[in-house]
Amino acid sequence: QLSQRAAMAFRHQRGPLLFPLLPVAFLSASYAFVGVISQFRSRTVPRSAASAETAKATFGQLFNGDSRPIVLYDGDCNMCNSAVDVALQKDPDGRKLRFSALQSEVGRELLVFCGREAKDLSSMLVVKPDGSCLAQSDAVVFVGQQLDGSRVLQGLSKVAESVLPKPLRDGAYKVIAKNRYNVLGRRKELRLGQDGMDDRFVQKDSKSAPAV
Repeated sequence: QLSQRAAMAFRHQRGPLLFPLLPVAFLSASYAFVGVISQFRSRTVPRSAASAETAKATFGQLFNGDSRPIVLYDGDCNMCNSAVDVALQKDPDGRKLRFSALQSEVGRELLVFCGREAKDLSSMLVVKPDGSCLAQSDAVVFVGQQLDGSRVLQGLSKVAESVLPKPLRDGAYKVIAKNRYNVLGRRKELRLGQDGMDDRFVQKDSKSAPAV
């Protein structure tokens, strides 16, 4: 009789007892589903359009005789292109930096060279002649420090790098990057270069300028 009462009590209480486990079960099922999808995509979608060998060859070609770092920017983003305009103005002789859109052929290959997916638009990058790649706030402060035409931007970049912890800088960068299309919108056409500045914008067939 006691066992029958216990069984009845369990049946009466099992709904409330199992309810807290429902979110766990749902999450477990979701993770399993995502895992299956990821495995399927890994079989059917190539990791990147450019191979590591091609990316390495492109890097070597671009820095053969030209030591200027290459800034990879989002060519669809108006805010990003405005920042490129400022950098061009404050480096009027083009001695410090070159530029290429992340979406360009060169941009995709350099993304792969830096160990990222060819379609990764999550961050601007700076590719340096020694093969190192800077991303997020590190890329921003590096570019700012190269702008000899603006002591203000140079000073602010140096202060930001030395005073603000990297996690804080990167956190602010991610917020801005995530909302960049909401600030100034998108361009109607992808920006791959600018008239009269062929030496500043890197294309696949660009010839390296003399090192300065």
